[in-house]
Amino acid sequence: MRWRHVIVVSALAVVGDRCLAHDGRPDPAPKYGGVVFTSGTFDIEAVLQKPKGHFQIYFMDAAGQDVPASVVSGVQLVIRHSNGSRESLDFQVDNSAKAWVASSSSADASISAAVVSYEFLDIPIHTEIPFASALHAEFQYEPKVAAAGQPVQLIFNVRDFFGKTVPALEVVHEKQMHLMIVSQDLGEFYHIHPEPSSGEVFRVPHTFAHGGNYKLYADYTPIGGTGRIEAFDLKVQGPLRRPIPLDRRELRTVTAGGIRMGLAMDRELRTGEDITFSMSLFDANTGAPIHNLQRYLGAWAHIAVVSDDLQDFIHVHPIEDATASSSVPSPATIQTVTGFRRPSLFKMWVQVQRDNEITAVPFVFRVAAGGGPAVPKTQVPPGAILVTVSSSGFDPPLIPAKVGKPLKLAFFRSDAQNCGREVLFPDLGVQRELPVGQTVVIDITPRKTGSLTFSCGMKMLHGELLVR
Repeated sequence: MRWRHVIVVSALAVVGDRCLAHDGRPDPAPKYGGVVFTSGTFDIEAVLQKPKGHFQIYFMDAAGQDVPASVVSGVQLVIRHSNGSRESLDFQVDNSAKAWVASSSSADASISAAVVSYEFLDIPIHTEIPFASALHAEFQYEPKVAAAGQPVQLIFNVRDFFGKTVPALEVVHEKQMHLMIVSQDLGEFYHIHPEPSSGEVFRVPHTFAHGGNYKLYADYTPIGGTGRIEAFDLKVQGPLRRPIPLDRRELRTVTAGGIRMGLAMDRELRTGEDITFSMSLFDANTGAPIHNLQRYLGAWAHIAVVSDDLQDFIHVHPIEDATASSSVPSPATIQTVTGFRRPSLFKMWVQVQRDNEITAVPFVFRVAAGGGPAVPKTQVPPGAILVTVSSSGFDPPLIPAKVGKPLKLAFFRSDAQNCGREVLFPDLGVQRELPVGQTVVIDITPRKTGSLTFSCGMKMLHGELLVR
């Protein structure tokens, strides 16, 4: 028997404010019935077969494609058990040349933590799997048949790695869970919020006007962890609505709810690049710029982006000046930054609130394939510590250092679908851009003992130097 749930775990140890623009893609689905997590350049799927204790580890690139096992070397798993003992497993490439395999004689239920180690391009990489924040959601609904025109309870039971129910999550943008619902033809979009309920589950009622197939994206954050999104399917019985063809004209000006919104991008829409989206708001009747938006769930806007095949989902928020007063008028132009891993046709809804009314303004655009290798290569100078940057954070998140001893950090960001466009060391006044696919070396000499923190520019991804 294998683990049947998906877990994307974070190597992030400390998390502060949520990023205003973050990855937001659905967590990678397991191909082999295992556990998926991010490590350096790769997504890794670790499969534990019970009760025999056989492990299989697969490596995947940023697009979710398997890479040959020979791309990495020296795969090892160090397991810490609940009784304090440690176990080290050395892996070998299996006959298929796709996976690394090893066996353990210990009971898997006693595992309290584990560290995966391997070498990529002769660079040692270590990623701890924090089971405490490795959550997954189970979805059910009541009644057992969802019917159009009748209320249905959407219920989510969030569990940890070993199946224990998690009753509370991080409050992000005023809610513990955000649920986006999209119809198969992308003609309908809803943003609702399951709330904690009896039975330690999260539930929300919703009435579907029409029958058909829907995709549900649950966005939540483990306490002390990083945000994650899981996707679920729901078939609603009842009269079908006539399909709404996806408008492929890529209109850059759309009017909805008395708002005329113009969309502009700072560059060509291609995968693998940071793209700034600017949305300018005007009153549809007067043409005057709008400055009287109300904050909606703590932000000037919530922005959801879905691919036409429903496989890619991004949930982002506007970039804001952290020093701006909360009483200032809303900006006439709001901006966000995100990237795309896969070329496709996308639909985007920009949700804003004005006069106590929430309006979702829709846009359609196509993202073309960008250049660059599937697995970017990093060059790390001798003696430098490699720090990879992904949607799961900085890896490693905790770095030992000594007072007065120079430290060379090599930051490497493998893809654009995360908010790690720059790294900040606020106590040192250091701010550096982190272009995709490039290694950025930062030299630091700590001057006092204690904690020296660093973060991405939007304060979502956090790391720490432990100075002694």
